[in-house]
Amino acid sequence: MLSFFAHRLVYPACLSLILVAGNAAADELLFPNSDFESGTLQGWTAEGDAFTNQPTRGDNPAARNREPSFHQGDYWIGTYERFDGETGAAGDIRGDAATGTLTSQEFTITRPYLTFRIGAGYLPGETGVKLLVADQEMELATGVDSESMITISKDVSEFVGKTAQLVIFDHATGGWGHINADDFTATDQPVVDERMEFAFTRDISPKAYPDTGYDQARRPQFHFSSRRNWLNDPNGMVYDGEKYHLFFQHNPHATTWGNMTWGHATAPDMMHWTQHDHSLLPYSVDAREGTIFSGTMVTDHNNSLGKQVGETETLAAFFTFATKPKFYQAMAYSTDRGETWTYWNEGRAVVPNQGFDRGERDPKVFWHEASKQWVMALWVERDPGRIRFFTSDNLTDWTFASDLMRDWAFECVDVVFLPVDGDESNTKCVLYDASFDYEIGSFDGEKFTSESGPLKAGGGNFYAAQTFYDQPQGRAVQIGWMRGGPNAAEIYDVPFNQQMSFPCEMTLHGTAEGTRLAYQPIDEIKSLVRQTHRKSDTELAPGDNLIADLEPLDLVDMTIEFDPATAKSIVFDLPGVQVVYDAERATTTYTGATGKGESEVRTLLPNLQPRSGRVRLRFLIDRISLEAYAFNGDDFRAVYTSPQTAAKTHSIQAIGGTARIHELTINRLESIWK
Repeated sequence: MLSFFAHRLVYPACLSLILVAGNAAADELLFPNSDFESGTLQGWTAEGDAFTNQPTRGDNPAARNREPSFHQGDYWIGTYERFDGETGAAGDIRGDAATGTLTSQEFTITRPYLTFRIGAGYLPGETGVKLLVADQEMELATGVDSESMITISKDVSEFVGKTAQLVIFDHATGGWGHINADDFTATDQPVVDERMEFAFTRDISPKAYPDTGYDQARRPQFHFSSRRNWLNDPNGMVYDGEKYHLFFQHNPHATTWGNMTWGHATAPDMMHWTQHDHSLLPYSVDAREGTIFSGTMVTDHNNSLGKQVGETETLAAFFTFATKPKFYQAMAYSTDRGETWTYWNEGRAVVPNQGFDRGERDPKVFWHEASKQWVMALWVERDPGRIRFFTSDNLTDWTFASDLMRDWAFECVDVVFLPVDGDESNTKCVLYDASFDYEIGSFDGEKFTSESGPLKAGGGNFYAAQTFYDQPQGRAVQIGWMRGGPNAAEIYDVPFNQQMSFPCEMTLHGTAEGTRLAYQPIDEIKSLVRQTHRKSDTELAPGDNLIADLEPLDLVDMTIEFDPATAKSIVFDLPGVQVVYDAERATTTYTGATGKGESEVRTLLPNLQPRSGRVRLRFLIDRISLEAYAFNGDDFRAVYTSPQTAAKTHSIQAIGGTARIHELTINRLESIWK
């Protein structure tokens, strides 16, 4: 009998998992090249097209939604990718369409455990690894719905001394229809991958680590980061009449992805955050265990749920219960402004899986005043993308309303209603997804009708943004997860990993190209200003430094408007980052940070042709991040920067000619943690 010696698996929020290496045991290769380190398929026979251009080489996080592969050595099997054989080049994207098998040469089982790395789609019978031994065919493992491979061991002691073969197979073509595998070895003991330790913890409170503060040199000082460990998507953003709530995907146990809960923080002003105990924790119901993925929250003004206590309106949180074999949408509620939570119907589905995708997720719920009903928008399918709308009058019973088929649509959908140029009589519905592809149109309570789009907003590391529900001034204030970048805990030796973007107000405006979104940091940022420097109507000649008279900068909100005139470029050497405006190409580049924290020049804001001879830029600079806004917020980027590139002297210089500086405002900011 084969036994499985990996800890219970957990699932990825927005389907992304980051893991750490498993503990080592004495091992030996099953046969030459069972670890693919020859860079060829020597010792293996491929059928079909899934294993052409294999093994792939190196780590290409862009092919895996920025998540690492955790392969061993240089080469590994990853059927979503392909390797062109060029030394130094990581494998690029192939996709999920290819299918096939990869069968090993015969080998003798010499030790009691067969140990290997596996990842990608959890599709039993469709993707995985099989063992052929003693006239038997046994499936050893399938993927784990994670691009990051885990290490597992199989007990094969009953077959020691027998001849066997391995088969890596990929028969799937849809979402997650690929397999990652590597490093097949024989071991004397099972290898337990410590990353998969998963307990239904009742909580790990911030009070458990009182000595962990927010004063680390590489800790963001005016962006939210969890006090400890990993965070990703913002969730359940709401104003409860007294304070703002920011819930977020959080791993209580580690600085890598896993064990998804809803972390919780509150603030009086969307900036000065206090982190609290976790709100929604993994649970088990009807013999199904799962974790808590992304979702949204509403204030139940009408007491539709019937749970209101006194004058305090109920908060209702809708989330994805990430369980196997299929995710579903569930709900929890709080009658004490988010202090405590109760799972509705013990966490059973309020919207069951719709049958399109095992990972249907991220419910967006809102009240639609015109039709006097609750609405849910839910991503349910990719390739083609499908957003499904439901309606309800009590928040627990949901009725199918319509489907919106869009190729661009994928996870973390948000729906916002905004007036064009402030005209409430001309309010439009804006629908967008995690990557901030969006369309503008109308919504009648059941169906979205597009008037323009798809359009693209934001970029860089900005992902999975949400807006605050019931923002008291009626503003659409958005926070996104700054996805990717370096693993801060590993690279900078800090107790956290990842951060949120700075809160940004979205507005709609008429332009020459049509109605478009615009974005600006919220006005509340003014409360952080501790010192302001201004200059205007200044010529900047080659060799001059516009800010030579300033002390070194740290936390900065800077706005500059300039005419490039005869200058070929304007170079900004600022804390932790260099930004270059190229006058000929009308674009900007910056020194970004790779996943290893190394400096790399990347495009920041394209399409910066002067308007009436002027370019206007705004930069928010924190310890390891930069947010850049073009003109009146027509475009923006949120990106990670590389502290190693910090200039000893900060400067703004014109290269190759003279520029005219019409306005420069530099606000030095104080920390939100003080």
